[in-house]
Amino acid sequence: MDDASSVVSMLKEAGFCLDLVRYNVLIGGFCRKNKLDKAYEMLKEMEQAGVKFNLVTYNTLISYLSKTGNFVTAHRVMRNMIKEGLVPTVFTYGALIHAYCLNGKIEEAMKIFRDMSSSSKIPPNSVIYHILIDSLCKKSEIELALSLMDEMKVKGVRPNVTTYNAMFKGLRERNFLEKAFDLMGRMVEQACYPDYITMEVLTEWLPAVGETEKLKNFVQGYEVSVSTA
Repeated sequence: MDDASSVVSMLKEAGFCLDLVRYNVLIGGFCRKNKLDKAYEMLKEMEQAGVKFNLVTYNTLISYLSKTGNFVTAHRVMRNMIKEGLVPTVFTYGALIHAYCLNGKIEEAMKIFRDMSSSSKIPPNSVIYHILIDSLCKKSEIELALSLMDEMKVKGVRPNVTTYNAMFKGLRERNFLEKAFDLMGRMVEQACYPDYITMEVLTEWLPAVGETEKLKNFVQGYEVSVSTA
């Protein structure tokens, strides 16, 4: 960022002005280096130059502020964004949800998720579902995680293998075999390829509870599904 700042200084000395894209690149870089004061300098300079903030500008700030736990300011930035006539995107909501989950604030994350679905009408993507499901499973809130898996199915959002793995780990802790079998069947139907984590969890769990055949059927069923596809 020091080198980037030097280039900016040379550009200004040569009579050039930065545009929106260049400002956003610099703000993102300063945020990644935890230099919020420098990022604010860029924001102030943008205002003075008459360069209006766009979604990238706001989303960059919201993401950084959320990750550092400064949720009050992050929400204030989001309100300012809306006042400016900009509509929050799935990335905006995803940044807040992810940060709340990282800080162990699952209830707040779920509230934003529900607001996102009802008020804003922005459909959550598979990344947001995974973040919530993974966090819920780690908190042993398996029933709620399962309800989100069902919601994904209804809305046509396909989970990937990492989402299934998070569910299998959570289900193993509670020994919810029937639910695990349902998800195994869903993986086969969707031809979602199990990875080494999937097989590690299932091979440690199912044979130990006398369900070796279910594991074999899962592997064989998947092979048939893939060959058919």
